[in-house]
Amino acid sequence: MPHIIIEYVDQQAIEAQIPKLLMAVHECVAASGLYEPSHIKTRAYPFRFYSNAGGDKPYIHVQMRIKSGRSTEQKKQASEAVLAAIKKLQLPVQVVTVEVIDMDRDSYAKFAG
Repeated sequence: MPHIIIEYVDQQAIEAQIPKLLMAVHECVAASGLYEPSHIKTRAYPFRFYSNAGGDKPYIHVQMRIKSGRSTEQKKQASEAVLAAIKKLQLPVQVVTVEVIDMDRDSYAKFAG
């Protein structure tokens, strides 16, 4: 935990940077001290079709899905750290957004075989 899901525009200039993007986000979340580095799951999915406020400027959206219980301040620090890590990469996108989503601890289930 957490699950970090990165959605990005399917373009060659961005696609080439995805391994670096995954590593940067994973490392900044690990550095927060809120999670065990071995528990952080980071993945990225491209999307081909989109509209950005009626335009076609590329963007990235990040979801941090975490078990409920973190403070608002901790969630804000995490989202700002992810945003800063992505900004440093200077990817060819117009907008980067990050949201932290609480997952209900009582209904979360896991199998580790």
